[in-house]
Amino acid sequence: MPSRFNSPSSLKDAEALVKNLGIDFDVIPIDDLYESYLKTLTPFFQGKPLDETEENIQSRIRGMILMALSNKLGYLLISTGNKSELAMGYCTLYGDMAGGLGVLADVSKTQIYMLARWINQKKNHDSSIDDR
Repeated sequence: MPSRFNSPSSLKDAEALVKNLGIDFDVIPIDDLYESYLKTLTPFFQGKPLDETEENIQSRIRGMILMALSNKLGYLLISTGNKSELAMGYCTLYGDMAGGLGVLADVSKTQIYMLARWINQKKNHDSSIDDR
């Protein structure tokens, strides 16, 4: 769900991830919704500098879209927050905290990095065996 705050590499990374996982890839642009939010909030934000508020709006839009898809299509939305982020409050309420299940809620960020390294090493090792 790209918006003005995403780097061009974000979309490429997402495409690579879904290809590796063998899942569908859908793009839902959110910039029009984001603009609508800003237009609605402009009278209340006047005179205030841009800050994380405007970035958090995009996260909340994504959360609402994902929850709508979850409700309509019978999916379970999984929250992306991990134990470290939740403990520090480094997550957006009603944004990346949205979801019916927090599978990473008791896993620290350092453990997630260790798991990712292990998975990548295993994948690289298994693919080198397949290449023989």
